[in-house]
Amino acid sequence: MEGQPRVVCSIPNVFSCEWVTDNVLFHTRQDNLQCRSVYAAEFSRESTTRLVYHEKDPRFFVDLYMTRDHRFLTINSNSKTCAEVWLVDCSAPYMPPALVQNRLPGVIYHVEHRNGCLYILTTYGEPADYKLMTAPLNSDVQQWKPIYRVPAESRLLDMEMLEDYCLMFLRQKNELHMDVISLSREAVIGSLKLPAWACALQPESRPEERTSTIDFYLESPVHPPVMFAYSVPDKKLSVEAGYSREESKTCHLVRMNAKSKDGTLVPVTVFYKAESGLRDRPLLVHVYGAYGMDLNMSFKAEKRMLVEDGWILAYCHVRGGGELGCNWHKQGNLEKKQNGLDDLEACIVHVHGRGFSQPSRTALEAASAGGVLAGALYNSRPWLLQAMVLEAPFLDVLTTMMDPSLPLTIEEHEEWGSPQTNVQHYRAIQAYCPYQNITPQNYPSVLITAYENDQRVALSGLLRYMKKLRTAALCHFQRSALPDWRMPNILLDVQPGGSHCDSLSWEDSLKKVATHLAFLHKELKL
Repeated sequence: MEGQPRVVCSIPNVFSCEWVTDNVLFHTRQDNLQCRSVYAAEFSRESTTRLVYHEKDPRFFVDLYMTRDHRFLTINSNSKTCAEVWLVDCSAPYMPPALVQNRLPGVIYHVEHRNGCLYILTTYGEPADYKLMTAPLNSDVQQWKPIYRVPAESRLLDMEMLEDYCLMFLRQKNELHMDVISLSREAVIGSLKLPAWACALQPESRPEERTSTIDFYLESPVHPPVMFAYSVPDKKLSVEAGYSREESKTCHLVRMNAKSKDGTLVPVTVFYKAESGLRDRPLLVHVYGAYGMDLNMSFKAEKRMLVEDGWILAYCHVRGGGELGCNWHKQGNLEKKQNGLDDLEACIVHVHGRGFSQPSRTALEAASAGGVLAGALYNSRPWLLQAMVLEAPFLDVLTTMMDPSLPLTIEEHEEWGSPQTNVQHYRAIQAYCPYQNITPQNYPSVLITAYENDQRVALSGLLRYMKKLRTAALCHFQRSALPDWRMPNILLDVQPGGSHCDSLSWEDSLKKVATHLAFLHKELKL
């Protein structure tokens, strides 16, 4: 039928793509969790595809980004600790990509372009946190000139380039802020503290190049997204029609700091509804603490429902995550991963000490790499919890990192270490690894959600973990001659067909949440 779309070409396993011209599409393909090649597909009289770039080092992952002015396509090859960027001139897409700067150990950088100059967001130089630098085209790192530095102990959440401005969205002292940089003057011309209830930020879309206004959403685990707009010339922050400030006051938010074992202050964010009877309320603790990533604090309807039902939610921003900048991550990875475990323990003890709940009413929730710290605490401090809920958790760090044949092991060495070649890394991992440290003791109950097709956390590994944990719990139960009700529930919920932390359908997601909540209510005797 005339006017109906037709399939011209089908490209499998595309991870990222950008139209460089009307007829030329650059794309990457993901294979076995790795993405290392860039292709250009031309759609003219005859469709052709050619290899543009290939990354040989398995530690690196390749993706594409179009600069805001559509002058260059950037090919970004990133490992956990360093980066390399190549530029494709959109006016000459058949020319070989041009290298911006050879990769340097410990240096991450990203590239934007404006008026013939590169704007480079990078960790190059001291202090080793993010800076915005400018440089001519075809220059080396010695010619990069800093025009902005992220404040100490702050987390850069997002950078947006407008017509003559650059906006830096930051997390400072666990609150959201925005710095406004004039690109023509190369100076900060304004700073703004965003609403105190906000915990997460998401730009609505990439703004047009020639604009001086940006739209973005603010949200929290218990507050649905609200759209805000900021006009740089007017220095005005406006909010969408119909927004009520009273809605953000229905749930109390408290930001506090827990003192870890080495004296480091660790941020904790707590949500609750009413002031009285907090000691007897159920508490759900959240943790991640890996890859320099922030703990997910986006809105989830079930979190809002829990607070309305009287629950307390605590989000522990431990070392290994990125909440206080790049150094916060470095203090909690490789052989320093124990710091994250000490932080988590300190956060829970501190929250209890402030009058929020008690161990018999406390549950711990984590997903993916967050399972490392959660599973380690489950072994080392089981008396702090009554129950634990894990989703696709990484629990056998040592066995995984000893097997270079697995798709992510080599890439992950920069986060967890290389136990095959480094004795210090081996001993550090062995000391905290959840699977390796299972021992007969009085464990809390646990529910683990696994995914049948999960390539990152294989179902077979979780089955081994469950078998070893059940054996240890039963051994303690029988040796101590405990009553039947003292035997913990150790449950595995396998989501058929799902991938890593992702159910197949909305219905499956609802069932998963319902299963988690039912388990928590039963174990905390609500």
